Amino acid sequence: MNIWIFLLVVTQNVLNGLLASSDRNDYELIFVQALWRHGSRGPTHPYKKNTIPEEDWKRIGSGYGQLTNDGGNEQLELGKAIRERYVNSGFLPKQFDEHLAKFRTSNRNRTIYSAEFNFMGMYPKPKDLEKFKKELSIKEEYSSDCVNNVMCSCERRSVLQRLGRNTTEYKNLVQEPWVIQLFHNLSEITGENVDARNFWRIPDTLRCEKRYFPKRFPVDQFPDDLMVKLEDLNTKINRFTSGLYTEKVSFGKPNTPNYKSIDIGKEIAKIRSGPLISHIYKRLKTKLNCLKSKRAARSTCSPLKYHAYSSHDMTLYALLTAMGLQDVTASDVCGWPSYASSLFIELSIFYRNPSVKKFENITPKMPFCHGKSHCQFEVFERIYNDFLIDIPIHELAQMYTKIRQLCIIFFYIPTTLFLGFLNAETEVSDDLQLVFVHTVWRHGDRSQDGHLKNDPVDASEWIKGGGGYGQLSPEGMAQHFHLGKKLRDRYMNKFKFLHPFYDSQQIYVRSTDSNRTINSALSNMLGMFTSNDSRPGIDYPDIEGWPRGFMPLPIHTATSYLEDCMANAFCNCRRRESLLEIAHKGEQFQNFLNSEKYINVTTHISEVFNTTFTWENLWKVHDAVSTQLVHFPEILENQSWYSPQFSEDVKEMNRLTNTFISGLYDPAVVQGINVRREILKTRGGPLVNEIATRMRTKARCAKNPTKCDNYHQNLKYYAYSTHDHTVFALLAVLGIEGIVGGKEKYGQWPDYAADILIELFHNSTSGQPCFRMLYADNDNSEFDVVTPNIKGCNSKEFCDLKVFDHLAKEYRPDRPINEFCEIPPVPENQVPAHYEQQAAQSTQSAITNYWYLPTILVSLFSFHF
Repeated sequence: MNIWIFLLVVTQNVLNGLLASSDRNDYELIFVQALWRHGSRGPTHPYKKNTIPEEDWKRIGSGYGQLTNDGGNEQLELGKAIRERYVNSGFLPKQFDEHLAKFRTSNRNRTIYSAEFNFMGMYPKPKDLEKFKKELSIKEEYSSDCVNNVMCSCERRSVLQRLGRNTTEYKNLVQEPWVIQLFHNLSEITGENVDARNFWRIPDTLRCEKRYFPKRFPVDQFPDDLMVKLEDLNTKINRFTSGLYTEKVSFGKPNTPNYKSIDIGKEIAKIRSGPLISHIYKRLKTKLNCLKSKRAARSTCSPLKYHAYSSHDMTLYALLTAMGLQDVTASDVCGWPSYASSLFIELSIFYRNPSVKKFENITPKMPFCHGKSHCQFEVFERIYNDFLIDIPIHELAQMYTKIRQLCIIFFYIPTTLFLGFLNAETEVSDDLQLVFVHTVWRHGDRSQDGHLKNDPVDASEWIKGGGGYGQLSPEGMAQHFHLGKKLRDRYMNKFKFLHPFYDSQQIYVRSTDSNRTINSALSNMLGMFTSNDSRPGIDYPDIEGWPRGFMPLPIHTATSYLEDCMANAFCNCRRRESLLEIAHKGEQFQNFLNSEKYINVTTHISEVFNTTFTWENLWKVHDAVSTQLVHFPEILENQSWYSPQFSEDVKEMNRLTNTFISGLYDPAVVQGINVRREILKTRGGPLVNEIATRMRTKARCAKNPTKCDNYHQNLKYYAYSTHDHTVFALLAVLGIEGIVGGKEKYGQWPDYAADILIELFHNSTSGQPCFRMLYADNDNSEFDVVTPNIKGCNSKEFCDLKVFDHLAKEYRPDRPINEFCEIPPVPENQVPAHYEQQAAQSTQSAITNYWYLPTILVSLFSFHF
C-alpha cells in the first residue's frame, strides 16, 4: 500500500478555502505540489557479516543505497500516472515547459534518478528529458538540505532526540527483556554492536536482500516470525525518531516553581517538517494572493503550475505526521511510506493503492477537517503556523552548537540548560514562586452577529450552537476546550500550581453577560477539568448517563452586557462618545474619512447592501463576510458582488476603524486633550486596575501569609471570558497592542480563543513581587512571553510589579467607572502645550519565539546549578 496524495484544490471561486461538498466537479485546478519517495534501492548500510557483496547489487542496476532497475520502473509508472492526471487532463501542456513545471531533488543518486524516471513517465520525448536535466534543481549538500532531508545536520534535533531517549515510554520499549536479548543476538549474527539507534540498518538490509536475492537469504538465521518481530520493533522506533512521543520531558523538582516540561515530540516534528511545510505553504499562498489580486496585476504572477520534490520516506512521513496523518502508512513496511509513495498538494487529500491503480480521498482523516472530503485552506495554514520556525534552521542550529560548546567549555552545563531554544520561556529560578494567575481570553468561533439587507445567508441558516446570531459554534466550543487543556497542562501538570480537580476556593471565572462568552468559559473549564483525576461521587454524580469526568463549573457575571465596563470595552459610556467626537476632529481621522480608499469601499458596500455604511457600522459587513466565509463559503462566493478583493478591502478598512474605536490616535492629543489616554481609561482602564489591585493583594499575602484573609489566601486563578475588543484594550493600556498583528496589521483585534496570561511571582530571596505576561494568538498557538515589550520592563521576562501598577495608575478612571462614564471631558483634562504627544504611542512589533537569543550568553553567566 502506497501513500499518494494530499491535494489542495483551489478554484477561482474558492480563494480562502475549499467547498465542503465532495461531488462538486467545477473546480479549476491552478497549482499542484508533489513529493515522492524514491523507488526501490539496495541497502544503505549493510551489516558487517552480510553475505551479498556490493558487486552483486550493481548487477541489478544498483549498489549500496542506489536505485535498482525495479525502482526506476516504479518511478516510471508513477510518472505515467501523473501524466494521466495532470497532462492528459489539460492542466499541464503536452510538451514540457520549464516555466510551468519545476523539480527539486535531494543530493542523492537514488532521488536524482527517481526524478528522471518519474519525468520520463510524464514526458517521454528525449528532447523534453534533455531540457529537464538542465532545469532539475539539486539543492546543496545532502547534510545541509533541511527542506528535503529531515536528518540534515542539526545539533538542536540531536539534543532533543537524546532527551527523548530518556523518556519512560522510550525506555519501556528498548529495555524490555526480549528487546535486550534481541539486540544481543543480532550483535552476534551481524558482527556489530546493535542497539536501538542503529537497529534500523538490520531490517533494512534484510528487507532488500529478501526481495532481490531470495535464494541466498539466510532463512535459518532470520525466519519469518523473527522478520515480523524485527519490522514491528523498527516501526515503533521509527515513530519515536519522527517525534511521536506522548510523554513530555520534565526538569527540576516536582511541586516547585522551577519544575518545567517541554513537548519534545512537537519540537522534533518542527525541525523535521517545518522547513518543508514553510516552502509548500508560501508557494500556495503566493498563488492564492495572485488570484486575489486584480486581474491586471496577475500578469506579474509566476506561471508555475507544478512543483515536485524527489525525496525520501522519512521526509514524506514527516509531512504526513505534521498533518496528523501518520497512521495512514501503518500498513506499509516499517510504518514509513514505501517506495514511490507520493503526496500531491491540490488542497485535498487522496490515497493511491498501486495494486488497484485507484486514488482514495483521505482528507476526512485529517484533524480539523471534520470528516469532510474537501478541507478549508485555513487548516493547512494552521499546520504552517504550528510548525513555523521563526529563525532559519541553519542559523538556529549554528547558534545552538556554538553556545553549547561555550557552555561545555566554561561551565560544564548540562543539556537541560538549552531548553531556552525550544520555548520562548526560560526556566523559573528556585527563588521565584508562582502565587497567582490572571487569564483574559476572547470567546471562540461564533455565528454572524446580525442580519444585513440583501444578506446572502438567511437567519434560518444559523442553527449551530443553539441557533441564532452571535452564538458560540461547535467549532468555537472545540477551540476553548483545546485552550482549557493547554491551561491544564500548564498549571496542573507543568507548574503543579492548581489541584488536578476543581477547587472552588482556587478558581474564579468571570464572564460578560453574553451567551458566547459564557459558553466559551464552560467549554474552557470542560477542557481544563475533565480528566482521569476527576472523582465520581465527589466532583459529579456517579450515576448512569452522567458524562464521565464532567463537572459543571460556576461562571459568574456582574451585570448586563452594556453596563459591564470591566469586561466589556464597548459598555455604555457617554464620556467615551464625547472623546471620540473630539478625536474625530483631528487631522488623522479627517484624512482617513477623506481618503479615496475609504470613500470607494464604503460607497461600494452601501450599494451592495442597500444601507449607508460608514466607519461606525462597517464592522457589521466585515463580521458577516468573515463568518460566512467560514460557515457558508459556497453561498457567499456565488454572489455576483463577492470577490476575494472585496473581502480584503472590507477587512483592511475594518482594521483601521477598529484602531480609531480603540483610541489609538496618532498624534494622541487633539484640541489639547490626550484622547488616546482618556479613551483607553474607559476601555481597558477598569480591567487593568482590577487586575493590579488583586495582584497587589496577593503579593502582600505571599509576603505575610498570617495577615491574609482566607479568600485571597486560597484564590489562585482568575479568568475573564470576554471579547476581542476587551483583550485588545488590555494590551493597549500596557502598550503592547502591536503583538496581535505586528507592524503590517497594526490595530488588528485578537483571533478567536486568543489568550493573555499574567503570572504573579513572589521572590523568596528579596521578598518582592514580579510578574510575567504571555500571549497566545489562538488555541493552536503557543504562549509567547511578551513582558519584555512592556515599557519599563527593560526587556526582562520577569518584571517588577511596580511597573504594572504604574501603567494601571496611568489609565485609572478618576472615580468608579459608571460615574466616570457620565462625566464629559472638561478643561482639566487638557494637557500642557509642551506635552510630548509621541509618549502615548506604543506601536510594537510582534514578538518572536526567539527574542532572547542575543542575551542568552549573558544569562549563562548567572545560571545557578
